[in-house]
Amino acid sequence: MNVRVRFFAWLRDATGTEECWISLAPGATGRDAKALLVSRYQRLSGFLDRVRLALNQEYQTWEVPLHDGDELALIPPVSGG
Repeated sequence: MNVRVRFFAWLRDATGTEECWISLAPGATGRDAKALLVSRYQRLSGFLDRVRLALNQEYQTWEVPLHDGDELALIPPVSGG
């Protein structure tokens, strides 16, 4: 299955792109996508544990099952005042 991944804020800088498509086996979860992304973008290693995952514009845990055509958004923590 193919899943679209969108990167926000400093994740965009770390990957050098706003989005990418990844191919996963049927039955894959967000955690499987995370492992693939870390292998593809080494600079993400150690940082994705602090990132929120949104699946089709709704926050989810990394254990969420994925389906063909889903959109994952990786949203880093933000601070401000």
